[in-house]
Amino acid sequence: MQKIKIIPLVGIEFDDITIALHSSCEDVKNLLGEPYSTRDDSLYYFNNELRFDFDDDGKVEFIEFLGGIDGELQPVIYDVPAFQSKADILYNILRKENRGDIDDSENGYSYGFLNISVGVYRSSIPKDVEEMIKEADEAGEPMDEGEIEEERRKADYWSTIGIGIEDYYRQLPGNSVF
Repeated sequence: MQKIKIIPLVGIEFDDITIALHSSCEDVKNLLGEPYSTRDDSLYYFNNELRFDFDDDGKVEFIEFLGGIDGELQPVIYDVPAFQSKADILYNILRKENRGDIDDSENGYSYGFLNISVGVYRSSIPKDVEEMIKEADEAGEPMDEGEIEEERRKADYWSTIGIGIEDYYRQLPGNSVF
């Protein structure tokens, strides 16, 4: 497994490769090779687990890790495993490092840490899982332990983490994270 470090407002490090925010599209391709896939102004690498978004000048404005807890890429941010740490633990570390405004408009599903330009996302929160279990029981079709464990896992860990250029999350429409 590669050592991957996320450095907010700077970029990412892969073992001996550094890709900075504001790098050109050509720089990214020179360092990582041809992308696994492309879409609009984005390049995807490592089976679509790593995304680079580019601004109108062809410079990196956003880098996102999409693999979550089961992904091949397991980045570290502030010396903490981003996907292997419980969501609340990473949230508290990012909140502390951010020292200020947080976009929490998505009620726990995602957060944008505005001062450090970091965003995290998950598809469900613990409350959702409890409601899902209750609804299944009421419908007479209770969830099995494996399903419950999988749903709790999705709610307890972040699915994606991204970093943007300075003020990246402040300039999004409605200041929404994703």
